Amino acid sequence: MEKRILTLLFLGFWVLGNSQDSKPIYPNFVGQNLSSIENNSDWKILQKSSGDLNKDGLIDCAIILESKDSIPIKECSDCKLLKNKPRIILVVLNQNGNETAIIQNNKFIALGDQGGMLPYLEPELSIENGLLTIFYQFTRSNQSYTFEFDNNQMVIVKAESNGVESASGNFENDKYDFKKGEIISKTGNISQEKVLTEIIKFDAKPKSLSEFGEMSEWEVAENKYL
Repeated sequence: MEKRILTLLFLGFWVLGNSQDSKPIYPNFVGQNLSSIENNSDWKILQKSSGDLNKDGLIDCAIILESKDSIPIKECSDCKLLKNKPRIILVVLNQNGNETAIIQNNKFIALGDQGGMLPYLEPELSIENGLLTIFYQFTRSNQSYTFEFDNNQMVIVKAESNGVESASGNFENDKYDFKKGEIISKTGNISQEKVLTEIIKFDAKPKSLSEFGEMSEWEVAENKYL
């Protein structure tokens, strides 16, 4: 009897421990039409941008959803489970009048409390000339990612990082070109005209939006993260 009780206690602690490490279950929006996504009772549209992504003359859209309720999530691999409002990015194609989600990423969009000194971080979405851009404005820096539709995926074609140190005034600007496989990196000081420009070559394969993990974890070149 004592052995059975110990076994049951062990199983109970094992289940509890694993449940705390488990990731939240996100709804699968791929295949759903735009109307059902917009009317989902648990998720709200945080950002939406429209434009022709696959150059077929029809208007598509990209959407960032945010959970209406806070749920336990891990904001990093070593972090504890904390309640927050997760975000999802979707790409919705207009296929002969049927607006259907074809791409979903549950990890890439930064959360509201991940803006450093900002009290609340909200990304911006834009679609121009068939390109989808995700833009973040932080207190003294900004970050953008630009994707192009290719073979039913949104593949990164360029990105840009800008940052200024408050104490020194030193700045850094990195422009990533994935078609050329190079980063044009400029450094200097806001009080001086002299700017140092360096071209950094890289061989990292362009990722699709579906392949991106958490923001800033992909090392494209040495000490250059997206």
